[in-house]
Amino acid sequence: MSDVRVLYVIMDQLAGHWCDGVEVAPGIPPVNVWGYHKLGRIPHFSELIKQGLFAFTWNRGICATAHGVKYLATGCYNVGPVQTGDYYPRTPDNPGPIGVMEAAKRHHSKRHMVTFTTAYWINPGYFYVPDMSMGFPGMFPDDRMWGEFGLPYLRKRRDWVLAHVYLTTMDGVSLCPSYTPEPPADCRKTKDAYIRHLDEIVKEMIDYVREDNGWERTLIVIASDHGYHAGCTVAKAKGATSANFCADHPAPYDCRVWDFQADRETNIPSNCARRTTCIISGGALAPELRGTVVPEADIIDVAPSVAEALGVPFPCEGRSLLSAMLRTGA
Repeated sequence: MSDVRVLYVIMDQLAGHWCDGVEVAPGIPPVNVWGYHKLGRIPHFSELIKQGLFAFTWNRGICATAHGVKYLATGCYNVGPVQTGDYYPRTPDNPGPIGVMEAAKRHHSKRHMVTFTTAYWINPGYFYVPDMSMGFPGMFPDDRMWGEFGLPYLRKRRDWVLAHVYLTTMDGVSLCPSYTPEPPADCRKTKDAYIRHLDEIVKEMIDYVREDNGWERTLIVIASDHGYHAGCTVAKAKGATSANFCADHPAPYDCRVWDFQADRETNIPSNCARRTTCIISGGALAPELRGTVVPEADIIDVAPSVAEALGVPFPCEGRSLLSAMLRTGA
């Protein structure tokens, strides 16, 4: 797959899936990619899912952004200190963890790679790459990250082989309703409105990748660092009076479904902050993997999947979903 290029997108706090039986309105689950895909509410995510690989993915570590992003960069849960620049410059005595961007650059030294993220995650061990690492303030608007910086740069620098874009705004759409029947004027006021806004950004990414016949040589990888609490014991403890309240992603990350009608805890595991996203799609995906649904995966499986697509050796705790699914005959 040496001619493949990868657009690796992380969408903060984007739940990939949910437990059955929890609704925020009749027929509407808490916002999550798989549930909204099945309802037809996010057509552009759905396009990638139908033509790609979707994995029911879990963060089995710490569901804080600093940890989740590092899992997505390194393919490891055991990553040492987080949100630190202590591994720069690297020395033999202090090599630190290697992120997939840096590993890819070491292997493909003459090929161009670029990161568009917030300033925290351009440290070595996260998404640092020496070619071009653009760090923005925390909660930098997704529209500007992609539309004003990522997209124009990639159009200009056509020889890129690995590009990482971090969209952070969903992480700030918390302590709010998951869904309202009437869309709010500001898409940041409900999870429902914001996932559909993200769906429009996904459309822009698909349209860009298709330019100049780029679809057949591109993988689009969409992942998230953690989900959020809703309809569960943690949300109840944070003041929720119904399942239709997004209570961010504080510990404890293991929680159970709360029955708001009976006002009691159930024995149904929810663990909603652990439910992350992983979609691997695009024309470069092996035809036999298109339409694949992986029933169980880990957040640490994303980075080795990116590395395998680029032919990059990448020792880590996770497994590549690409080769794993091919081996099982998916």
